[in-house]
Amino acid sequence: MKSTFKTTTILTTASLAAVLSVAAAFHVPAAAPASNIASVTVSAKRMSPEQKLSFDLESQGVQTVVITTKRLSPEQKLAMAQEDRAVQVALAQKRLRTQG
Repeated sequence: MKSTFKTTTILTTASLAAVLSVAAAFHVPAAAPASNIASVTVSAKRMSPEQKLSFDLESQGVQTVVITTKRLSPEQKLAMAQEDRAVQVALAQKRLRTQG
């Protein structure tokens, strides 16, 4: 079977396109800056045993969870970051004490 220049060019182009698409499928995008990463804080108050029983009895069907959010001010973000760092430092110190 005799290959022509046109057939070889088409096959080469198709092969190159296939290799590039496979490479693109496995490409890991660069990490997003920390300022673009969303975080969620969940808070709840402790229920009494009576409240727990009442909640369990009244909600045996489908339960709906309502999540509300608000945008934090730069000061609030900074305060939360400092609090998070303090917790991380405390945990690291505790780990060091238990290991050493």
